[in-house]
Amino acid sequence: MSAPVVTIPRKLSKGKELVVIRNRDFDAFQKWQAEVQDSLDRVQRGRKEYKKKQTMVAESPKAFP
Repeated sequence: MSAPVVTIPRKLSKGKELVVIRNRDFDAFQKWQAEVQDSLDRVQRGRKEYKKKQTMVAESPKAFP
């Protein structure tokens, strides 16, 4: 059984290698990428708040308002 062959014009690929993946794998990758970006944004925001001394130290979770 041979794999299907698809010709991609050089104009489209710009001479670079292309990778073909399943749509569900790409959707999962995009979801993961969004979660990672959200985490990085939160870390960056936390670092800014720490530098501005806008953080609070809590002895336990009950200390939060």
